[in-house]
Amino acid sequence: MTEKLQDAATLYPLLQQLEQLCKAEFDIAVSAQKMRDDAAYRQLVLQELSQIRQPQLEAMLATLQQKLQQSANADAKAATAKSRRPLLLAGVVVMLALVSAGGYWWLNQSATPAVAVAAMPSAEATAQTSAVVKAAATDTPAPAQLLFRLHGSNTVGEKLAPALLQAFLQQQQAEGFDWQQTQSSVERALNFSKAGKREKVQLHAHGSSTAFKDLASGKADIGMASRRISADEVEKLKPQLGDLSKIGNEHIVALDGLAVIVNQNNALKAISTEMLAKIFSGEVSRWSQLGGADQPITLYARDDKSGTFDTFKSLVLDKFGKQLSPTASRFESSSELSAKVSQDEYAIGFIGLNYISFNKALAISEGAGSTPIYPTRFTISTEDYALSRRLYLYTPTAASQVAKDFAQFAISDEGQHLVEQTGLISQNIRVEQVYPISNAPQSYNSYASQGQRLSLNFRFSYGDNELDNKGKRDLQRLVRFMEQNSGRRLVLMGFSDAVGAVANNAELALKRAKAVERELTARGIAVMAVESYGEMLPVANNDTESGRERNRRVEVWVI
Repeated sequence: MTEKLQDAATLYPLLQQLEQLCKAEFDIAVSAQKMRDDAAYRQLVLQELSQIRQPQLEAMLATLQQKLQQSANADAKAATAKSRRPLLLAGVVVMLALVSAGGYWWLNQSATPAVAVAAMPSAEATAQTSAVVKAAATDTPAPAQLLFRLHGSNTVGEKLAPALLQAFLQQQQAEGFDWQQTQSSVERALNFSKAGKREKVQLHAHGSSTAFKDLASGKADIGMASRRISADEVEKLKPQLGDLSKIGNEHIVALDGLAVIVNQNNALKAISTEMLAKIFSGEVSRWSQLGGADQPITLYARDDKSGTFDTFKSLVLDKFGKQLSPTASRFESSSELSAKVSQDEYAIGFIGLNYISFNKALAISEGAGSTPIYPTRFTISTEDYALSRRLYLYTPTAASQVAKDFAQFAISDEGQHLVEQTGLISQNIRVEQVYPISNAPQSYNSYASQGQRLSLNFRFSYGDNELDNKGKRDLQRLVRFMEQNSGRRLVLMGFSDAVGAVANNAELALKRAKAVERELTARGIAVMAVESYGEMLPVANNDTESGRERNRRVEVWVI
């Protein structure tokens, strides 16, 4: 059943503007003509769009609702004058009942970018009106209410976010979980019941850059990213969302390593970041140039929206002034990329550690004088591995309480156990045996022979004694670890980069270790010894900022 607008001359231009705004800002397809001619369709579209918080859209919807109300009032007066009120009222009752039924169908299809059209069957005789209304009220379930929306990284969104969501909601007494997949492989919704009501959470995993774009446009409540927000993004979003670089808004939920993978039948074992840059830029294009078979190198890479690609570009390509070769095949999914490499003996690609699957990961060095390091859970936990990275959730300062509760759950001990179960690297502390090193100081090797190293490093900015956001939360994890292992004694070892005089760097390394000691002492945790090794035992190349950043660290040992 359709009902044309009586004041179409005034309202149709507004509906056309709404159609254009939806397409330009949100990539949502709606029909102005259909909204003009079909009241049920119009009502469902306006109901769905009202869930999007964006100033321009909200203002336009408010104007439309006002005009529609004025038009409805005028229609009501005209109907009264013609003594048609009983019949009109019956029709409206029927329409409301059917709109309710159509609304439930609509909300369960809302993850798709195009707005669907609700079917409106013809009304039967007026005598059957009460039966229709009663059936609609009895049989039609209430529409699922949108709780919050997560948008962004595919690495976070493919496995980790679904596991965290379901566990968090179960903790909130939710049940009856049902994942609803849309036509896009990276868009879905989790439907569930809580206190007798149907609710849902929207999950879109198109890549890290979409996290900040959708937070800004009001299309997301929580951003997922496999890279840290850039300084430019922080400044751009600060007036609207608050400072997303602050510890209250930035949540490191997991660690991951960018594994460079080749087919298991490939003889290559290790490679430098410089050679990787040459390979993925196309400068080195045959395996024979690396001592292998005289075959072309097949390149597989993640897509431009991916934080995985952003990280590889930053740590490998940009570092050597290279650009990705146009011959590289691009993938939105890490799983698909990994499967392709496993089927091609002459392929090479990069993915998250969780997606190595049937392939072989290469040890990575940062050039001459740098030892190749394999991506393992421990080397990624300590961030000693050259291509390690952090995975993030971002919540605006004014985010809802449930969004903040979810982010807090993700970094809790329970959330971190789920991180491990999904194949990523948790921040829960592990203990690793360390062996003496031939060129290390005697005191270092003495600790190695009797102690063990913990799977965390405290890191600092250049010339700064302020811990980063991960370090601030790692302090709490270390306190809990020591409370559970009261017989162990702590040793802190400070290291620096190689910028500046050797003596100054040794002093700076000691100051940073002492800064960690003060923080632990203030929390009731005693430290047995504090050592400074300055520039010694670098884990990365000091010729790059990323390498120097990893060398500026405080290692934590237990005896």
